[in-house]
Amino acid sequence: MIKRILVPLDPSLYTDSAIKYASYIAKKQKAKVTGMVIYDIPGIEKSIGSYPTGGLYWAEKLEDAKKEKAKEEIFHLLNKFKIICQNENVKFSETDLQGTPSKMILQEGLFYDLIVIGQKTFFHFETQNGPGDSLEKILNHSITPILAVPKTYKPIKNVLIAFDGSLPATRALRRFAHLAIAKDFNIKLVMGDTNLDEGENTLNKAADYLREFDINKISIEWSPEKIIDIIESKHKEWADLFVTGMHSKNGIFDFLVGSLPKYLLKEVNAPIFIGQ
Repeated sequence: MIKRILVPLDPSLYTDSAIKYASYIAKKQKAKVTGMVIYDIPGIEKSIGSYPTGGLYWAEKLEDAKKEKAKEEIFHLLNKFKIICQNENVKFSETDLQGTPSKMILQEGLFYDLIVIGQKTFFHFETQNGPGDSLEKILNHSITPILAVPKTYKPIKNVLIAFDGSLPATRALRRFAHLAIAKDFNIKLVMGDTNLDEGENTLNKAADYLREFDINKISIEWSPEKIIDIIESKHKEWADLFVTGMHSKNGIFDFLVGSLPKYLLKEVNAPIFIGQ
């Protein structure tokens, strides 16, 4: 069962979407949503950089101005979070921390059942305009399942579970099964494997496992193609949610050079449930 959902907040439409997805899950699970803001002091101090002799005064003024701007933005983020949660009629709480965003999310996430976060993150809003790499860092180290969401919220009806029988894929399957919302969806278990008999047997076992959680609207699909090719050619637009495991064994290097989560984050416009 999921009882505690963490939503790291940044000033982007991705955060608005994350709050709505988290609220939807929270209502089904009778869970609490916590909005988390991060006061990125290390990032602000680093952005000031070195300053010429006699420039200490102006460097301090600039740093103070950035810190004040960050405080104002954090106030607005928490207020928006509160309004959305109240409108959605879900239990909620707030927390604010100081430090590097990815580290703070990982530390705080240890005590939550799910992290809902944008597929692009803007936690360094005090010091940079574009998206940062916080999600990639979190994906490679979190033990908490992550729901990475797109910029806009869309109701979920169809779910594709990429399943190959591996430990990461099985962890993702089990984590997903614990969501009370799962029984409402059309589930498609998909495998890319060269061995038809073995593949179908594994998929049927996965389907049997899901049925123990009253998840009954299930179909299975085996193909000798690679899983990314299957999704690209057949299911990219069908699914409203993708479920996958993290198969990386060597940290961030594997995630960057190629993986199913990386493909999904780049190519699909749907939330991705990544069971750690």
